[in-house]
Amino acid sequence: MLFRSLSAAEFAASTLQGLNVKAVVVGENFRFGHKHAGDVHLLRALGEKHGFRVHVCAPVRLRDAIVSSSEVRERIATGSVSRAARMLGRWYAVEGEVVRGHGIGSKQTVPTLNLEPPAQLLPADGVYATHTTDLEHGTHWNSVTNVGLRPTFGGTSRTVETFLLGDLVDSPTKIRVEFLARLRPERTFPNPESLKQQIFKDVSRAKRLFRYYG
Repeated sequence: MLFRSLSAAEFAASTLQGLNVKAVVVGENFRFGHKHAGDVHLLRALGEKHGFRVHVCAPVRLRDAIVSSSEVRERIATGSVSRAARMLGRWYAVEGEVVRGHGIGSKQTVPTLNLEPPAQLLPADGVYATHTTDLEHGTHWNSVTNVGLRPTFGGTSRTVETFLLGDLVDSPTKIRVEFLARLRPERTFPNPESLKQQIFKDVSRAKRLFRYYG
């Protein structure tokens, strides 16, 4: 029988009892069993029958929102990465291999590390104050990261490009980028020089945020 086809009662009998579970901790909206038919009330009843205790935790709230995985994903997807960080208790981060870009940045704007878009949720397109870590050498930098299509250069695929605010000694092959705060949406500039000037403004604003966030 497929695991997902187990009824709530079958799940408790075959899985929880089979593992000799003594206690189960769940949230108020916990559902289990085929078609999510089981709830905390049924779980308590099954616990009494099979000999395990059930502890139900009240939801964690942050101001007006219940902290949940769906709420965190929504915050990240809309660019509210600082709010997502408060819910997670850490900065939201993506990591992956550094890949060769088109060479435009180093020639016309600023040099960047190009992260191969990971199979993770990316923040909304825009420019962010970030922390970047070389996962091989352990070097850390404050940084400014653009997530988006590079519309000024006619880009058609999503990229993650990071401008390091510090010296690059080794050439990283794999990095982690932590998102602290969104600086602005991505937008199209009339020419590379205009974009370059905006990047310097983004860096100045990011530096003020780094003094606040650490």
